[in-house]
Amino acid sequence: MRTPDRQFGSVDSEGIPHLKERARALEPLGWKGRRAEWIALACFHGGVFTRVQWTSFLGCHHEKVGRAVRKLVAQGVAIEEKPPGIKGIGRICRIHGRPIYKALGLGDRRRRRITSPEVTMRRLLGLDYALEHPRLPWLPTEADRVAAFEALGIER
Repeated sequence: MRTPDRQFGSVDSEGIPHLKERARALEPLGWKGRRAEWIALACFHGGVFTRVQWTSFLGCHHEKVGRAVRKLVAQGVAIEEKPPGIKGIGRICRIHGRPIYKALGLGDRRRRRITSPEVTMRRLLGLDYALEHPRLPWLPTEADRVAAFEALGIER
């Protein structure tokens, strides 16, 4: 079967910088390689995604992503839902499991919680932006932002 055309910027085999190390933290939970990178990326950028986003990121057949989503749901760390108030994008997968966020060093993140349709859309669009600009540096955690500002000589 034909794989989908990449919707987002070309991400070569090296992937998105900064993700490989973070993705390794998910290996004890059974996630490796590009799938683990995707989960890390999604968690750092809002905790929600669509299957289309994941399929485009991997450049694979949608059934492969479907199996991965079902595995996340079966592990009890994600749910897939059709959120009220958002039309035209189908179901959204929300990663809520503490083990995933803890492994990534994110602790008890607000991103695990159910939010309004507006916040969900903002998170999905933020993930789209990160996917479209894979080579831009990003600072997803407070520690990353503090370190960047301190490196610039800006105090807290």
